[in-house]
Amino acid sequence: MNSYVQLTCLVISFLYGILLYFTNKLNEKIFKKKSFIIKIVGFVFYINNMALLYILFLYKINYGILHIYFIMFMLLGYFLISVKKRK
Repeated sequence: MNSYVQLTCLVISFLYGILLYFTNKLNEKIFKKKSFIIKIVGFVFYINNMALLYILFLYKINYGILHIYFIMFMLLGYFLISVKKRK
């Protein structure tokens, strides 16, 4: 994998972490007043869809090769936007 593809994957992972934050907040608002079982089922579908979407993005860029630093950049994007929104 060349450096251009790695840099693209890092940027996509970072932006996907930001997208994950906003969709997580939306998911919390939607299922706030629902029963416990509906929350669990909704959360399982949400996590499943977001993981499959991330793998699909990686598959389009670098044939689905997943490295630990892609996940670290995704978590970095998630936590940076959560800190920024908290202030």
